[in-house]
Amino acid sequence: MTDTFTPGLLPSAGEVEDWVRGHTLPDLPSVEPTPLAAFKWLTDEVAMQIELATGRTRIPDGSFRRRLRSELTEARELFEEQGWLADPLSYHRDPSGPIQPSDINPATAASFEFEHVRFPSTYEPWPDEPGSERWNDYRPVQTGHAWMMRHDGEPRPWMVLVNGYRTGDPALDLGSFRANHLHHRLGLNVITVVLPLHGPRSIGASGSRVIHAGAMNTVFTLSQGAYDVRSVIRWLRDEYQAPAIGMTGISLGGYMVSLLSGLEDDLACVIAGVPESDLVRGIRRQMEPLMPPFYEQWGLSWEPLRQVLSVASPLSFECRVPRDHRYIYAGLLDRWVRPGNVHTLWQHWGESSIHWYQGSHLSFPFEPSVAHYVDQALNESFDL
Repeated sequence: MTDTFTPGLLPSAGEVEDWVRGHTLPDLPSVEPTPLAAFKWLTDEVAMQIELATGRTRIPDGSFRRRLRSELTEARELFEEQGWLADPLSYHRDPSGPIQPSDINPATAASFEFEHVRFPSTYEPWPDEPGSERWNDYRPVQTGHAWMMRHDGEPRPWMVLVNGYRTGDPALDLGSFRANHLHHRLGLNVITVVLPLHGPRSIGASGSRVIHAGAMNTVFTLSQGAYDVRSVIRWLRDEYQAPAIGMTGISLGGYMVSLLSGLEDDLACVIAGVPESDLVRGIRRQMEPLMPPFYEQWGLSWEPLRQVLSVASPLSFECRVPRDHRYIYAGLLDRWVRPGNVHTLWQHWGESSIHWYQGSHLSFPFEPSVAHYVDQALNESFDL
């Protein structure tokens, strides 16, 4: 069975159950059927359907359709020719050095006092990558932004935080990660790195051009995001003599830290929160049942997309963080990132530590068990 219906046919009871659960895996904990669980599930589902409503019902015009098709075709051919499909690690260049902040200014947002770090991003697409001229014209992505909370005095461990899809606002990001708790109660230094096309780096609404503007926008978002975070890590080691650095991210940020764990050495821990692990599988599961049947005739098929995005997939890389310092938390009622995709990452990471909570994608900030799990992971990783 699958977790989607066949359009036009009456679903069976088993299909309905699988759709509600979001997976068909027999070895996950059972969901406790309570009114609160139903509310969490419904909140996720409504938010997801609002997100998908425009993208999956809009038929792209001819020029946009041709651009999507040609970029995807050219990218697959170029990536194969350069050997990046066979060796995705060779697609990612090491940063030229640590970031060179243009300014670091005190700032406040809600209950958070932090420093707003701005820096020029030195990332550039590879020569001849389709869509690179468009990407280079996105002026906001050329400036990196980070929200930093640090202690004076002796060097302390750092946690690098990576924002989720559609976020990039300091109050929302720092609140979602409980940054005041990490900084003031646990004594850590923290820095949230804003992903390209999000928050102050966005073109239009935050995150709007990451998924729905074509495969190359997604690839560039992920590859520049990884490059910028790695540049920030080098800066923390160089400027603040960071004795240890860990990473955590939420949703798309969880995907990013999972990817980074296969690119960056000497990380104290990686904590992937409600993480997507396979973007193509996730997008396909959500969109395919209601996509026009002639998309395949336009050349917008899934297999070339899977191949192109494989260069920036955490499943293409071996995690470099020690197995006992890999952590995942995920909701059994998640409608944005289905439990099956989280389970795939867990298997890829050698069945490392994982916490399944009785909640949804959007409920994680309010789940006491998640807060306890993260604190435990940080205590184990930094010996707090």
